[in-house]
Amino acid sequence: MSYLVTDFNKIRQEKSIIKILEALERGFVKFGIDYYLVGAVAREVWMRGLKDITPRRATSDIDFGILIKDSGHFTELKDYLINQEGFTGYKENAFVLIAPDHMQIDILPFGEIEKEGKVTVKGTGMTTLYVDGMKEVFEEGVPEVSFEEKITFKVCTLPGIVLLKLIAYDDRPEIRRDDLIDIADILLHFFNIYDELIWSDHNDLFGDDKSLEKISARVLGREMGKILRRNEKLTIRVIGILSENGKVKAITEIIAGTLDKTVDEINEWLNEIVTGINEVSK
Repeated sequence: MSYLVTDFNKIRQEKSIIKILEALERGFVKFGIDYYLVGAVAREVWMRGLKDITPRRATSDIDFGILIKDSGHFTELKDYLINQEGFTGYKENAFVLIAPDHMQIDILPFGEIEKEGKVTVKGTGMTTLYVDGMKEVFEEGVPEVSFEEKITFKVCTLPGIVLLKLIAYDDRPEIRRDDLIDIADILLHFFNIYDELIWSDHNDLFGDDKSLEKISARVLGREMGKILRRNEKLTIRVIGILSENGKVKAITEIIAGTLDKTVDEINEWLNEIVTGINEVSK
């Protein structure tokens, strides 16, 4: 899945989005910034774009992870987008720009700019961002997606999305419940979306009377493990999120409620994810 082609109209109906993406791309290219789609649009590429699956939750904003060296470089990019492409700043959050059609664009820097998993930039409102996992997801490899053969972007994989959403939830569980709803949706449809990879690379999991849901969870864990093996500290953290009694209880309850499954069933799925991570990351 290194190169994907889809019709953007299957993902979003707003006609102005392609122009917004083209403007962002001009800015990224001008400053030599590598980047990839994360968040809702990345999820929708895999679900709507490739398999015509409608996510149970929709958001209108667009999130980009950008590989960047320092806060000055980040400021230059923002200034260009504001002064040359018609975006406006957002005083409540230094990592947000508002596009000309009023759509929210989240620009999430990672790379050399990071210090101990955090990024701090100049601005008003929220100026510090936790970016654990973004570099590791990017380094493992993000496929390219071509929208109507007009514009091409790198897009976060589903295992990468799950990893980043688990971390985001763990950072702020009181306000990030929706991340678990998105993870539940991905768990439900993972086999359908990743069926070719599962059959070709993980066929050892068949034959033990495992359900497709458990096989999917194990494969998801293995693919997450490929990302996490770059960072032992992050591996320990993610396994802790999925294993520690105080944390996993809330996670299983929310996912079980979302999918109308029992807590025991979801615990079995999460255990498969942890097993998959351990199989690869050690």
